[in-house]
Order: sequence, then C-alpha cells, then structure tokens
Amino acid sequence: MQRLTGLAGAIRGADLVITGEGSLDEQSLAGKAPIGVARLAAAAGIPVIAVCGRTTLSAAVLRDAGFARVHPVVDLAPDVATAIAQAPRYLATIGARIAAEASALV
Repeated sequence: MQRLTGLAGAIRGADLVITGEGSLDEQSLAGKAPIGVARLAAAAGIPVIAVCGRTTLSAAVLRDAGFARVHPVVDLAPDVATAIAQAPRYLATIGARIAAEASALV
C-alpha cells in the first residue's frame, strides 16, 4: 500500500495521523486501509486516531492494531439511524474531542 500511495513519505514529520472507516471490525484486520495506516504510522512512532461509524473490536485489539484512540460515531448517538442522519453533527463533536486530546498524544 505505501508504495502505491506514498503514505510513508506523506506522514514523515507528522505529529498525529487521523484515519477513518465506516466500521472497524474483523474485516478491517484483514487488510483494510485504516489498519495499514495505523501500522505504518505506529511503526514510525506517530500516534494514530481512528474515526469510524462503529467498531466491533475490543480496546486491546484496536491498541494492538496501532490506534492510540478510536472515536465511533455510534457512541455519541442514541441509535444507528440517528448516527447516520446526523453524522455531520457527531463528526464535529468528535473533531473537537480530537483537538482537545491531541496535545496529550504528541
């Protein structure tokens, strides 16, 4: 992946990497982009935050995959339908949380 995307060069010197996925789950572990991003950044010593619609992975699995933090939208919404319908609102909230916590990660 990194040869095709140039990601290794793009993150060089970064303080933080943020990646996203609709659902961080067992399929993600089989090679979806956010896992590759997390592993590459973690190997470079750069903390990685994931923003996702939902996750079915445990905190330990997410940590082992290289994520410093994971922010699922469904954790903020009362149900999946509301999470989808009001995604911009919830993503703005997550963005504010990431901004607030970023200094503790870098």
